[in-house]
Amino acid sequence: MTQKRLTDIFHPEVIAARPEDAIQDAIQLMRDRNVSCVVVLDQGELVGIFTERDLVRCVAEFCGDFWDRPIAEVMTRGVHTVQVDAFLYEAFHLLATNGIRHLAVLDESGKPVGMVTQSDLIHHLGYDYFIKVKTVSQIMQGCMVTILPEATVQEASREMASRAMSFLVVATTEGRPEGVITERDVSRLAAEGRDMADISVRQVMSSPVVTVRSNAQAYLAAETMRQRGIRRLVVVDELGTAVGVTTQTDLVHGLESKYVETLKQIIVGQGRELDRTIRELSKKTLYLETILSSLVDMGIVATDAEGRIIYFNAGAERLLRRSAVEMVGRELDEIHAGEGVPPERLVVMKEAVQQGRTYSFAFARRSGARPLYLQARLSGIRAKDGLTGFVLLLLDTTEQYQAEETIRRLAFYDTLTDLPNRTLFNQRLSQELARARRNHDQLALMMLDMDRFKEINDTLGHAVGDQVLHEVAQRLKSGLRESDIVARMGGDEFALVALSVTGREAAVAVARKVLDAFDAPLRVDGQDLRVCMSVGVAMFPEHGLDMETLLRQADAAMYRAKEQGHGTGRSSVCVSE
Repeated sequence: MTQKRLTDIFHPEVIAARPEDAIQDAIQLMRDRNVSCVVVLDQGELVGIFTERDLVRCVAEFCGDFWDRPIAEVMTRGVHTVQVDAFLYEAFHLLATNGIRHLAVLDESGKPVGMVTQSDLIHHLGYDYFIKVKTVSQIMQGCMVTILPEATVQEASREMASRAMSFLVVATTEGRPEGVITERDVSRLAAEGRDMADISVRQVMSSPVVTVRSNAQAYLAAETMRQRGIRRLVVVDELGTAVGVTTQTDLVHGLESKYVETLKQIIVGQGRELDRTIRELSKKTLYLETILSSLVDMGIVATDAEGRIIYFNAGAERLLRRSAVEMVGRELDEIHAGEGVPPERLVVMKEAVQQGRTYSFAFARRSGARPLYLQARLSGIRAKDGLTGFVLLLLDTTEQYQAEETIRRLAFYDTLTDLPNRTLFNQRLSQELARARRNHDQLALMMLDMDRFKEINDTLGHAVGDQVLHEVAQRLKSGLRESDIVARMGGDEFALVALSVTGREAAVAVARKVLDAFDAPLRVDGQDLRVCMSVGVAMFPEHGLDMETLLRQADAAMYRAKEQGHGTGRSSVCVSE
Protein backbone atom coordinates (compact mmCIF):
# COMPACT_ATOMS: atom_id res chain seq x y z
CA MET A 1 0.00 0.00 0.00
CA THR A 2 2.87 2.39 0.67
CA GLN A 3 3.87 2.25 -3.03
CA LYS A 4 0.47 2.03 -4.72
CA ARG A 5 -1.02 5.10 -6.36
CA LEU A 6 -4.53 5.85 -7.56
CA THR A 7 -3.29 5.37 -11.13
CA ASP A 8 -2.70 1.69 -10.29
CA ILE A 9 -6.40 1.07 -9.54
CA PHE A 10 -8.23 3.99 -11.15
CA HIS A 11 -10.12 3.82 -14.47
CA PRO A 12 -10.90 7.38 -15.67
CA GLU A 13 -14.60 8.00 -16.19
CA VAL A 14 -16.56 11.17 -15.38
CA ILE A 15 -20.24 10.65 -14.55
CA ALA A 16 -21.41 14.25 -14.46
CA ALA A 17 -24.40 16.55 -14.57
CA ARG A 18 -24.71 20.29 -15.25
CA PRO A 19 -25.85 22.80 -12.59
CA GLU A 20 -29.03 23.55 -14.57
CA ASP A 21 -30.01 19.88 -14.99
CA ALA A 22 -33.13 18.77 -13.12
CA ILE A 23 -32.68 16.68 -9.99
CA GLN A 24 -34.75 13.88 -11.53
CA ASP A 25 -32.24 13.63 -14.41
CA ALA A 26 -29.36 13.25 -11.96
CA ILE A 27 -31.28 10.57 -10.02
CA GLN A 28 -31.94 8.62 -13.20
CA LEU A 29 -28.27 8.89 -14.19
CA MET A 30 -27.17 7.53 -10.81
CA ARG A 31 -29.60 4.65 -11.13
CA ASP A 32 -28.61 3.80 -14.70
CA ARG A 33 -24.89 3.80 -13.87
CA ASN A 34 -25.37 2.18 -10.40
CA VAL A 35 -23.34 4.85 -8.62
CA SER A 36 -23.89 6.73 -5.37
CA CYS A 37 -23.02 10.21 -6.68
CA VAL A 38 -22.45 12.38 -9.74
CA VAL A 39 -20.09 15.34 -10.08
CA VAL A 40 -21.52 18.67 -11.22
CA LEU A 41 -19.54 20.44 -13.97
CA ASP A 42 -20.06 23.96 -15.27
CA GLN A 43 -18.32 24.25 -18.64
CA GLY A 44 -15.86 21.57 -17.57
CA GLU A 45 -15.14 23.11 -14.14
CA LEU A 46 -15.94 21.14 -10.98
CA VAL A 47 -18.53 23.12 -8.97
CA GLY A 48 -20.21 20.49 -6.81
CA ILE A 49 -21.25 16.92 -6.16
CA PHE A 50 -24.73 15.37 -5.83
CA THR A 51 -24.84 12.27 -3.60
CA GLU A 52 -27.46 9.92 -2.22
CA ARG A 53 -27.24 11.90 1.03
CA ASP A 54 -28.19 15.08 -0.85
CA LEU A 55 -31.14 13.20 -2.35
CA VAL A 56 -32.33 12.07 1.09
CA ARG A 57 -32.12 15.70 2.23
CA CYS A 58 -34.33 16.71 -0.72
CA VAL A 59 -36.93 14.09 0.20
CA ALA A 60 -36.87 15.26 3.82
CA GLU A 61 -37.13 18.98 3.04
CA PHE A 62 -39.28 19.18 -0.08
CA CYS A 63 -41.35 15.95 0.14
CA GLY A 64 -42.18 15.23 -3.51
CA ASP A 65 -41.77 18.79 -4.76
CA PHE A 66 -38.20 18.72 -6.01
CA TRP A 67 -38.07 16.75 -9.24
CA ASP A 68 -37.77 19.75 -11.56
CA ARG A 69 -35.52 21.86 -9.35
CA PRO A 70 -32.04 22.51 -10.79
CA ILE A 71 -29.33 20.42 -9.22
CA ALA A 72 -27.39 23.59 -8.34
CA GLU A 73 -29.94 24.31 -5.55
CA VAL A 74 -29.23 21.14 -3.60
CA MET A 75 -25.75 19.93 -4.56
CA THR A 76 -22.86 19.89 -2.10
CA ARG A 77 -20.32 22.57 -2.88
CA GLY A 78 -16.65 22.61 -1.92
CA VAL A 79 -15.87 19.13 -3.26
CA HIS A 80 -12.87 17.35 -1.75
CA THR A 81 -10.37 16.35 -4.44
CA VAL A 82 -7.24 14.26 -4.88
CA GLN A 83 -4.64 14.12 -7.65
CA VAL A 84 -4.74 11.04 -9.85
CA ASP A 85 -1.09 10.21 -9.09
CA ALA A 86 -1.57 10.43 -5.28
CA PHE A 87 -0.60 7.50 -3.05
CA LEU A 88 -3.49 5.41 -1.77
CA TYR A 89 -2.71 6.27 1.85
CA GLU A 90 -3.03 9.97 0.96
CA ALA A 91 -6.53 9.30 -0.38
CA PHE A 92 -7.43 7.38 2.77
CA HIS A 93 -6.10 10.22 4.91
CA LEU A 94 -8.39 12.70 3.13
CA LEU A 95 -11.43 10.44 3.53
CA ALA A 96 -10.80 9.80 7.23
CA THR A 97 -9.87 13.38 8.12
CA ASN A 98 -12.95 14.87 6.47
CA GLY A 99 -15.38 12.07 7.38
CA ILE A 100 -16.47 11.55 3.76
CA ARG A 101 -16.87 8.60 1.37
CA HIS A 102 -16.18 10.26 -2.03
CA LEU A 103 -13.22 12.07 -3.57
CA ALA A 104 -13.16 13.75 -6.98
CA VAL A 105 -10.00 12.71 -8.89
CA LEU A 106 -8.18 15.44 -10.85
CA ASP A 107 -5.54 15.11 -13.56
CA GLU A 108 -2.32 17.12 -13.81
CA SER A 109 -4.18 20.15 -15.24
CA GLY A 110 -6.78 20.16 -12.46
CA LYS A 111 -9.56 18.74 -14.62
CA PRO A 112 -11.86 16.10 -13.10
CA VAL A 113 -11.35 12.60 -14.48
CA GLY A 114 -13.63 10.61 -12.18
CA MET A 115 -14.47 9.63 -8.60
CA VAL A 116 -12.92 7.28 -6.05
CA THR A 117 -14.75 6.00 -2.95
CA GLN A 118 -13.81 4.40 0.31
CA SER A 119 -15.30 1.13 -0.95
CA ASP A 120 -13.11 1.28 -4.08
CA LEU A 121 -9.93 1.50 -2.01
CA ILE A 122 -10.97 -1.24 0.41
CA HIS A 123 -11.97 -3.48 -2.51
CA HIS A 124 -8.47 -3.28 -4.02
CA LEU A 125 -6.55 -3.58 -0.76
CA GLY A 126 -8.65 -5.92 1.40
CA TYR A 127 -9.54 -5.38 5.05
CA ASP A 128 -6.33 -7.02 6.32
CA TYR A 129 -4.60 -3.63 6.00
CA PHE A 130 -6.91 -2.03 8.51
CA ILE A 131 -7.92 -4.53 11.17
CA LYS A 132 -5.94 -5.65 14.17
CA VAL A 133 -7.16 -8.51 16.37
CA LYS A 134 -10.17 -6.67 17.80
CA THR A 135 -13.75 -7.54 18.63
CA VAL A 136 -16.79 -5.87 17.09
CA SER A 137 -17.65 -4.30 20.47
CA GLN A 138 -14.38 -2.36 20.38
CA ILE A 139 -15.08 -0.66 17.04
CA MET A 140 -18.87 -0.46 16.81
CA GLN A 141 -21.00 2.65 17.19
CA GLY A 142 -22.91 2.17 20.44
CA CYS A 143 -25.39 5.00 19.84
CA MET A 144 -27.70 3.51 17.22
CA VAL A 145 -30.55 5.39 15.52
CA THR A 146 -33.60 3.22 14.82
CA ILE A 147 -37.01 3.67 13.26
CA LEU A 148 -40.19 1.62 13.53
CA PRO A 149 -41.26 -0.54 10.56
CA GLU A 150 -44.60 1.31 10.42
CA ALA A 151 -42.96 4.70 9.82
CA THR A 152 -43.04 6.16 6.31
CA VAL A 153 -40.02 6.53 4.04
CA GLN A 154 -40.63 10.28 4.23
CA GLU A 155 -40.14 10.16 8.02
CA ALA A 156 -37.07 7.95 7.63
CA SER A 157 -35.60 10.46 5.14
CA ARG A 158 -36.11 13.31 7.59
CA GLU A 159 -34.37 11.32 10.32
CA MET A 160 -31.39 10.46 8.08
CA ALA A 161 -31.14 14.05 6.81
CA SER A 162 -31.30 15.63 10.29
CA ARG A 163 -28.61 13.30 11.62
CA ALA A 164 -26.48 13.20 8.42
CA MET A 165 -26.68 9.41 8.43
CA SER A 166 -26.57 7.05 5.45
CA PHE A 167 -28.92 4.46 6.96
CA LEU A 168 -31.32 3.65 9.80
CA VAL A 169 -31.86 0.35 11.60
CA VAL A 170 -35.48 -0.76 11.46
CA ALA A 171 -36.34 -2.22 14.87
CA THR A 172 -39.38 -3.19 16.92
CA THR A 173 -40.29 -1.39 20.12
CA GLU A 174 -38.46 -4.18 21.99
CA GLY A 175 -35.24 -3.35 20.13
CA ARG A 176 -35.13 -6.41 17.87
CA PRO A 177 -33.75 -5.48 14.42
CA GLU A 178 -35.96 -6.32 11.45
CA GLY A 179 -34.16 -4.60 8.61
CA VAL A 180 -32.17 -1.64 7.34
CA ILE A 181 -33.20 1.32 5.17
CA THR A 182 -30.42 3.22 3.38
CA GLU A 183 -29.84 6.28 1.21
CA ARG A 184 -29.65 3.89 -1.75
CA ASP A 185 -33.23 2.68 -1.02
CA VAL A 186 -34.50 6.28 -1.00
CA SER A 187 -32.58 6.98 -4.22
CA ARG A 188 -34.17 3.97 -5.92
CA LEU A 189 -37.69 5.03 -4.89
CA ALA A 190 -37.04 8.58 -6.04
CA ALA A 191 -35.87 7.31 -9.44
CA GLU A 192 -39.14 5.37 -9.71
CA GLY A 193 -41.16 8.50 -8.90
CA ARG A 194 -42.74 6.93 -5.80
CA ASP A 195 -44.52 9.00 -3.12
CA MET A 196 -42.40 8.57 0.00
CA ALA A 197 -45.23 9.62 2.31
CA ASP A 198 -47.37 6.65 1.19
CA ILE A 199 -44.72 3.95 1.54
CA SER A 200 -43.89 2.33 4.89
CA VAL A 201 -40.35 1.52 5.83
CA ARG A 202 -41.33 -2.16 6.12
CA GLN A 203 -42.14 -2.25 2.38
CA VAL A 204 -38.66 -1.20 1.24
CA MET A 205 -36.23 -2.17 4.01
CA SER A 206 -33.55 -4.78 3.40
CA SER A 207 -34.62 -7.82 5.40
CA PRO A 208 -33.66 -10.03 7.09
CA VAL A 209 -31.10 -7.71 8.60
CA VAL A 210 -27.49 -8.92 8.48
CA THR A 211 -26.22 -8.99 12.07
CA VAL A 212 -23.02 -9.77 13.91
CA ARG A 213 -22.51 -10.59 17.60
CA SER A 214 -20.78 -7.90 19.67
CA ASN A 215 -18.12 -10.38 20.85
CA ALA A 216 -17.23 -11.53 17.31
CA GLN A 217 -13.80 -10.78 15.87
CA ALA A 218 -13.72 -7.59 13.78
CA TYR A 219 -12.22 -9.33 10.77
CA LEU A 220 -15.26 -11.65 10.64
CA ALA A 221 -17.50 -8.58 10.39
CA ALA A 222 -15.30 -7.30 7.58
CA GLU A 223 -15.47 -10.64 5.78
CA THR A 224 -19.27 -10.66 6.07
CA MET A 225 -19.45 -7.19 4.53
CA ARG A 226 -17.17 -8.28 1.69
CA GLN A 227 -19.11 -11.45 0.95
CA ARG A 228 -22.52 -9.74 1.11
CA GLY A 229 -21.40 -6.60 -0.75
CA ILE A 230 -22.67 -4.30 2.02
CA ARG A 231 -21.18 -1.42 4.02
CA ARG A 232 -22.79 -1.94 7.42
CA LEU A 233 -23.87 -4.59 9.96
CA VAL A 234 -26.24 -4.41 12.94
CA VAL A 235 -24.55 -5.53 16.17
CA VAL A 236 -26.64 -7.70 18.53
CA ASP A 237 -26.12 -9.10 22.01
CA GLU A 238 -26.66 -12.67 23.20
CA LEU A 239 -30.45 -12.17 23.22
CA GLY A 240 -30.55 -10.86 19.65
CA THR A 241 -31.27 -7.29 20.76
CA ALA A 242 -29.67 -4.56 18.66
CA VAL A 243 -26.94 -2.77 20.64
CA GLY A 244 -25.14 -0.82 17.90
CA VAL A 245 -23.91 -0.80 14.32
CA THR A 246 -20.55 -1.22 12.64
CA THR A 247 -19.61 0.11 9.21
CA GLN A 248 -16.73 0.14 6.76
CA THR A 249 -15.78 3.50 8.19
CA ASP A 250 -15.50 2.04 11.71
CA LEU A 251 -13.04 -0.53 10.41
CA VAL A 252 -10.67 2.13 9.09
CA HIS A 253 -11.52 4.82 11.67
CA GLY A 254 -8.73 7.06 12.86
CA LEU A 255 -6.61 6.76 9.74
CA GLU A 256 -3.59 9.10 9.74
CA SER A 257 -0.77 9.61 7.25
CA LYS A 258 1.65 7.73 9.43
CA TYR A 259 -0.71 4.80 9.94
CA VAL A 260 0.53 2.81 6.96
CA GLU A 261 3.84 2.01 8.61
CA THR A 262 2.08 1.17 11.88
CA LEU A 263 -0.26 -1.26 10.16
CA LYS A 264 2.61 -2.83 8.28
CA GLN A 265 4.37 -3.42 11.61
CA ILE A 266 1.23 -5.03 13.01
CA ILE A 267 0.87 -7.31 10.01
CA VAL A 268 4.54 -8.24 10.10
CA GLY A 269 4.46 -8.75 13.88
CA GLN A 270 1.42 -11.04 13.79
CA GLY A 271 2.35 -12.93 10.65
CA ARG A 272 6.14 -13.21 10.76
CA GLU A 273 6.28 -16.74 12.16
CA LEU A 274 3.40 -17.95 9.98
CA ASP A 275 4.79 -16.47 6.76
CA ARG A 276 8.30 -17.72 7.46
CA THR A 277 6.99 -21.22 8.05
CA ILE A 278 4.92 -21.18 4.84
CA ARG A 279 7.95 -20.08 2.81
CA GLU A 280 10.18 -22.70 4.38
CA LEU A 281 7.66 -25.47 3.82
CA SER A 282 8.01 -24.97 0.08
CA LYS A 283 11.67 -26.03 0.26
CA LYS A 284 12.93 -29.53 -0.07
CA THR A 285 11.33 -32.22 2.10
CA LEU A 286 14.75 -32.79 3.68
CA TYR A 287 14.37 -29.62 5.79
CA LEU A 288 10.72 -30.04 6.81
CA GLU A 289 11.23 -31.91 10.09
CA THR A 290 13.91 -29.51 11.34
CA ILE A 291 11.81 -26.43 10.64
CA LEU A 292 8.61 -27.78 12.20
CA SER A 293 10.23 -29.14 15.35
CA SER A 294 12.10 -25.87 15.96
CA LEU A 295 8.91 -23.81 16.31
CA VAL A 296 7.99 -25.03 19.79
CA ASP A 297 5.57 -22.16 20.56
CA MET A 298 3.48 -22.74 17.45
CA GLY A 299 1.04 -25.56 16.81
CA ILE A 300 1.77 -27.17 13.43
CA VAL A 301 -0.32 -29.83 11.73
CA ALA A 302 0.75 -31.07 8.28
CA THR A 303 -1.20 -33.37 5.96
CA ASP A 304 -0.84 -35.12 2.63
CA ALA A 305 -2.75 -34.05 -0.48
CA GLU A 306 -5.87 -35.94 0.68
CA GLY A 307 -5.91 -34.17 4.06
CA ARG A 308 -4.65 -37.10 6.18
CA ILE A 309 -2.47 -35.89 9.07
CA ILE A 310 1.18 -36.89 8.74
CA TYR A 311 2.70 -34.49 11.28
CA PHE A 312 1.39 -33.19 14.61
CA ASN A 313 3.98 -31.30 16.64
CA ALA A 314 4.27 -30.73 20.39
CA GLY A 315 2.77 -27.24 20.07
CA ALA A 316 -0.36 -28.68 18.44
CA GLU A 317 -0.59 -31.29 21.21
CA ARG A 318 -0.46 -28.56 23.85
CA LEU A 319 -2.93 -26.20 22.16
CA LEU A 320 -5.48 -28.79 21.00
CA ARG A 321 -5.11 -31.21 23.95
CA ARG A 322 -4.66 -34.17 21.61
CA SER A 323 -1.68 -36.46 21.18
CA ALA A 324 0.25 -37.02 17.97
CA VAL A 325 -0.25 -40.78 18.35
CA GLU A 326 -4.00 -40.23 18.40
CA MET A 327 -4.12 -37.77 15.47
CA VAL A 328 -1.59 -38.97 12.88
CA GLY A 329 -3.43 -40.84 10.13
CA ARG A 330 -6.76 -39.14 10.81
CA GLU A 331 -8.45 -36.45 8.67
CA LEU A 332 -7.65 -32.76 9.19
CA ASP A 333 -11.39 -32.08 9.00
CA GLU A 334 -11.79 -33.87 12.34
CA ILE A 335 -9.81 -31.13 14.09
CA HIS A 336 -11.97 -28.37 12.64
CA ALA A 337 -15.21 -30.22 13.28
CA GLY A 338 -14.12 -30.86 16.87
CA GLU A 339 -13.58 -27.13 17.37
CA GLY A 340 -17.01 -26.23 15.98
CA VAL A 341 -15.95 -25.08 12.49
CA PRO A 342 -19.00 -25.55 10.17
CA PRO A 343 -18.58 -28.04 7.28
CA GLU A 344 -19.29 -25.32 4.70
CA ARG A 345 -16.40 -23.27 6.12
CA LEU A 346 -14.08 -26.25 5.63
CA VAL A 347 -15.01 -26.36 1.94
CA VAL A 348 -14.25 -22.65 1.54
CA MET A 349 -10.92 -23.03 3.38
CA LYS A 350 -9.72 -25.86 1.15
CA GLU A 351 -10.85 -24.11 -2.02
CA ALA A 352 -8.87 -21.02 -1.00
CA VAL A 353 -5.71 -23.08 -0.50
CA GLN A 354 -6.19 -24.95 -3.77
CA GLN A 355 -6.38 -21.55 -5.53
CA GLY A 356 -3.00 -20.57 -4.08
CA ARG A 357 -4.27 -18.48 -1.17
CA THR A 358 -4.24 -18.92 2.61
CA TYR A 359 -7.23 -18.91 4.94
CA SER A 360 -6.99 -17.31 8.39
CA PHE A 361 -9.52 -17.65 11.19
CA ALA A 362 -9.77 -17.51 14.97
CA PHE A 363 -11.58 -19.64 17.53
CA ALA A 364 -11.80 -20.23 21.26
CA ARG A 365 -11.72 -23.53 23.12
CA ARG A 366 -11.98 -24.52 26.75
CA SER A 367 -8.70 -25.44 28.43
CA GLY A 368 -9.49 -26.44 31.97
CA ALA A 369 -11.19 -23.57 33.80
CA ARG A 370 -10.31 -20.88 31.28
CA PRO A 371 -10.91 -20.39 27.56
CA LEU A 372 -7.97 -20.54 25.15
CA TYR A 373 -8.04 -18.09 22.22
CA LEU A 374 -6.25 -19.28 19.09
CA GLN A 375 -5.45 -17.73 15.73
CA ALA A 376 -5.06 -20.20 12.88
CA ARG A 377 -4.02 -20.21 9.24
CA LEU A 378 -4.49 -22.97 6.69
CA SER A 379 -1.97 -22.98 3.82
CA GLY A 380 -0.73 -25.28 1.11
CA ILE A 381 2.49 -27.29 0.78
CA ARG A 382 3.55 -27.07 -2.85
CA ALA A 383 6.12 -28.77 -5.02
CA LYS A 384 6.89 -28.37 -8.71
CA ASP A 385 4.04 -30.69 -9.64
CA GLY A 386 1.46 -28.75 -7.59
CA LEU A 387 -0.26 -29.05 -4.20
CA THR A 388 1.17 -31.91 -2.14
CA GLY A 389 -0.50 -31.23 1.21
CA PHE A 390 -1.89 -28.79 3.73
CA VAL A 391 -0.44 -27.16 6.83
CA LEU A 392 -2.44 -25.75 9.74
CA LEU A 393 -0.58 -23.24 11.91
CA LEU A 394 -1.85 -22.28 15.37
CA LEU A 395 -0.84 -19.41 17.68
CA ASP A 396 -2.03 -18.84 21.25
CA THR A 397 -3.41 -15.25 21.43
CA THR A 398 -5.02 -15.63 24.87
CA GLU A 399 -2.77 -13.08 26.58
CA GLN A 400 -3.44 -10.49 23.88
CA TYR A 401 -7.20 -11.11 24.09
CA GLN A 402 -7.22 -10.86 27.89
CA ALA A 403 -5.11 -7.68 27.78
CA GLU A 404 -7.62 -6.06 25.43
CA GLU A 405 -10.49 -7.12 27.72
CA THR A 406 -8.67 -5.71 30.75
CA ILE A 407 -8.08 -2.40 29.01
CA ARG A 408 -11.74 -2.23 28.06
CA ARG A 409 -12.88 -2.91 31.62
CA LEU A 410 -10.52 -0.27 33.01
CA ALA A 411 -11.96 2.21 30.54
CA PHE A 412 -15.60 1.63 31.50
CA TYR A 413 -15.72 0.42 35.14
CA ASP A 414 -14.76 1.96 38.47
CA THR A 415 -12.04 -0.20 40.02
CA LEU A 416 -13.05 0.52 43.63
CA THR A 417 -16.77 -0.30 43.45
CA ASP A 418 -16.87 -2.39 40.22
CA LEU A 419 -19.76 -0.19 39.07
CA PRO A 420 -19.93 1.39 35.60
CA ASN A 421 -18.03 4.68 35.50
CA ARG A 422 -19.25 8.03 34.15
CA THR A 423 -18.28 7.18 30.55
CA LEU A 424 -20.22 3.91 30.41
CA PHE A 425 -23.15 5.41 32.34
CA ASN A 426 -23.47 8.25 29.83
CA GLN A 427 -23.46 5.76 26.95
CA ARG A 428 -26.18 3.63 28.57
CA LEU A 429 -28.26 6.67 29.54
CA SER A 430 -28.09 7.90 25.95
CA GLN A 431 -29.29 4.50 24.70
CA GLU A 432 -32.15 4.35 27.21
CA LEU A 433 -33.26 7.90 26.36
CA ALA A 434 -33.42 6.93 22.69
CA ARG A 435 -35.43 3.82 23.57
CA ALA A 436 -37.82 5.81 25.82
CA ARG A 437 -38.24 8.47 23.12
CA ARG A 438 -39.00 5.80 20.54
CA ASN A 439 -41.49 3.96 22.78
CA HIS A 440 -43.04 7.12 24.29
CA ASP A 441 -41.96 5.86 27.68
CA GLN A 442 -40.84 7.58 30.89
CA LEU A 443 -37.69 7.08 32.93
CA ALA A 444 -36.22 8.62 36.07
CA LEU A 445 -32.65 9.84 36.42
CA MET A 446 -31.42 10.06 40.01
CA MET A 447 -28.26 11.64 41.39
CA LEU A 448 -27.21 10.40 44.86
CA ASP A 449 -24.68 11.93 47.21
CA MET A 450 -23.46 10.60 50.57
CA ASP A 451 -23.88 13.00 53.48
CA ARG A 452 -20.81 13.70 55.65
CA PHE A 453 -18.51 11.44 53.63
CA LYS A 454 -15.65 13.94 53.96
CA GLU A 455 -15.99 13.64 57.73
CA ILE A 456 -15.56 9.86 57.48
CA ASN A 457 -12.42 10.27 55.38
CA ASP A 458 -10.95 12.92 57.69
CA THR A 459 -11.61 11.08 60.96
CA LEU A 460 -11.27 7.40 60.02
CA GLY A 461 -8.89 7.59 57.06
CA HIS A 462 -9.15 7.00 53.32
CA ALA A 463 -8.87 3.22 53.65
CA VAL A 464 -12.10 3.14 55.69
CA GLY A 465 -13.62 5.64 53.24
CA ASP A 466 -12.87 3.28 50.36
CA GLN A 467 -14.53 0.40 52.22
CA VAL A 468 -17.59 2.58 52.85
CA LEU A 469 -17.85 3.44 49.13
CA HIS A 470 -17.58 -0.25 48.20
CA GLU A 471 -20.30 -1.23 50.69
CA VAL A 472 -22.56 1.63 49.55
CA ALA A 473 -22.22 0.40 45.95
CA GLN A 474 -23.26 -3.12 46.97
CA ARG A 475 -26.34 -1.85 48.80
CA LEU A 476 -27.32 0.37 45.90
CA LYS A 477 -27.22 -2.63 43.57
CA SER A 478 -29.26 -4.75 46.02
CA GLY A 479 -32.04 -2.13 46.13
CA LEU A 480 -32.54 -1.89 42.37
CA ARG A 481 -34.47 -3.87 39.81
CA GLU A 482 -32.43 -5.93 37.35
CA SER A 483 -33.32 -3.56 34.49
CA ASP A 484 -32.16 -0.40 36.33
CA ILE A 485 -28.70 1.12 35.94
CA VAL A 486 -26.37 2.36 38.70
CA ALA A 487 -22.92 3.94 38.35
CA ARG A 488 -20.28 5.78 40.34
CA MET A 489 -19.83 9.25 38.88
CA GLY A 490 -16.83 10.13 41.03
CA GLY A 491 -16.01 10.78 44.70
CA ASP A 492 -19.07 9.99 46.85
CA GLU A 493 -21.54 10.70 44.03
CA PHE A 494 -23.58 7.98 42.35
CA ALA A 495 -26.23 7.97 39.64
CA LEU A 496 -28.98 5.56 38.69
CA VAL A 497 -31.62 5.25 36.00
CA ALA A 498 -35.01 3.70 36.79
CA LEU A 499 -36.65 2.50 33.58
CA SER A 500 -40.35 2.47 32.65
CA VAL A 501 -41.56 4.39 35.70
CA THR A 502 -45.14 5.69 35.50
CA GLY A 503 -44.61 9.12 37.07
CA ARG A 504 -43.13 11.12 39.91
CA GLU A 505 -44.71 9.02 42.64
CA ALA A 506 -43.36 5.80 41.14
CA ALA A 507 -39.89 7.35 40.82
CA VAL A 508 -39.93 8.50 44.46
CA ALA A 509 -41.03 5.00 45.48
CA VAL A 510 -37.97 3.54 43.69
CA ALA A 511 -35.74 6.08 45.43
CA ARG A 512 -37.26 5.24 48.83
CA LYS A 513 -36.69 1.54 48.21
CA VAL A 514 -33.03 2.25 47.42
CA LEU A 515 -32.68 4.29 50.61
CA ASP A 516 -34.30 1.49 52.65
CA ALA A 517 -31.11 -0.50 52.02
CA PHE A 518 -29.31 2.00 54.29
CA ASP A 519 -31.63 1.65 57.29
CA ALA A 520 -29.14 -0.76 58.84
CA PRO A 521 -25.68 0.70 59.61
CA LEU A 522 -22.63 -0.31 57.58
CA ARG A 523 -20.20 -2.64 59.34
CA VAL A 524 -16.74 -1.33 58.35
CA ASP A 525 -13.40 -1.96 60.06
CA GLY A 526 -15.06 -3.37 63.17
CA GLN A 527 -17.46 -0.47 63.74
CA ASP A 528 -20.99 0.49 62.73
CA LEU A 529 -21.42 3.54 60.49
CA ARG A 530 -24.81 5.02 59.64
CA VAL A 531 -24.96 6.48 56.13
CA CYS A 532 -27.50 9.01 54.88
CA MET A 533 -28.05 9.82 51.22
CA SER A 534 -29.44 12.85 49.38
CA VAL A 535 -31.30 11.94 46.19
CA GLY A 536 -32.31 14.26 43.35
CA VAL A 537 -34.80 12.99 40.76
CA ALA A 538 -35.43 14.24 37.20
CA MET A 539 -38.06 12.70 34.92
CA PHE A 540 -37.92 12.13 31.17
CA PRO A 541 -39.61 13.75 29.32
CA GLU A 542 -41.11 16.05 32.00
CA HIS A 543 -37.86 17.71 33.11
CA GLY A 544 -35.75 17.38 29.98
CA LEU A 545 -35.47 15.69 26.61
CA ASP A 546 -31.71 15.26 26.48
CA MET A 547 -29.03 13.83 28.72
CA GLU A 548 -27.35 17.14 29.62
CA THR A 549 -30.60 18.77 30.74
CA LEU A 550 -31.68 15.78 32.82
CA LEU A 551 -28.29 15.52 34.54
CA ARG A 552 -28.40 19.22 35.36
CA GLN A 553 -31.96 19.00 36.74
CA ALA A 554 -31.24 15.88 38.81
CA ASP A 555 -28.08 17.45 40.21
CA ALA A 556 -29.95 20.61 41.24
CA ALA A 557 -32.67 18.51 42.89
CA MET A 558 -30.00 16.55 44.79
CA TYR A 559 -28.61 19.75 46.30
CA ARG A 560 -32.12 20.79 47.38
CA ALA A 561 -32.52 17.38 49.00
CA LYS A 562 -29.20 17.87 50.79
CA GLU A 563 -30.44 21.24 52.16
CA GLN A 564 -33.75 19.71 53.30
CA GLY A 565 -32.00 16.84 55.08
CA HIS A 566 -29.20 18.95 56.64
CA GLY A 567 -28.97 18.35 60.36
CA THR A 568 -31.81 15.81 60.47
CA GLY A 569 -29.67 12.69 60.32
CA ARG A 570 -32.01 11.21 57.71
CA SER A 571 -31.86 10.53 53.98
CA SER A 572 -33.97 12.78 51.78
CA VAL A 573 -35.44 12.76 48.27
CA CYS A 574 -36.29 15.78 46.13
CA VAL A 575 -37.89 15.80 42.67
CA SER A 576 -36.91 18.44 40.13
CA GLU A 577 -39.33 21.37 39.90
